[in-house]
Amino acid sequence: MIKDDIKQFKLTNDDEIICEILNWDDEEGSVLIRSALRIINMEDYGRGMRFFAFRPWVLFQDDPTEVSILNAGHIIAEATPSKNVLKHYYNSLDEIRKTLKNKSKKKDIPLEDVASKLDEMDEEDFERYMDSLADEENLDNLDSDMPENVIQFKVPPKTVH
Repeated sequence: MIKDDIKQFKLTNDDEIICEILNWDDEEGSVLIRSALRIINMEDYGRGMRFFAFRPWVLFQDDPTEVSILNAGHIIAEATPSKNVLKHYYNSLDEIRKTLKNKSKKKDIPLEDVASKLDEMDEEDFERYMDSLADEENLDNLDSDMPENVIQFKVPPKTVH
């Protein structure tokens, strides 16, 4: 990426994003973009300080290589990001790539195996078994609202989420 390909946009919904421009089609009114990160702005008025962070602009589109099409009619301002913002943008992209790489290396918890062994376990056995499968970080990534993550026990309560 070269600096001229990176733009900062203020959108009609008040989002502010920074992204790599791949193609700007004036006829179609669309902009092909990649590595779009939303700028999150926080202000501490008491101390007179402003903080910002970058997050993926499109939810669940964590991979910076994903391409999106932006309707150019929703752009109300365009700017070339400052050197400081570019530095943080590139650092954020690197961190996202590292996180994705580490995520792909982690072993998924075999929930089918857990369910088949539960008939033989009490709660203490279950806790020890789960501890042996994964560290706390992996367990935090489980979506407890998903039906396949509901575990049946022999004794009340019947389910644990």
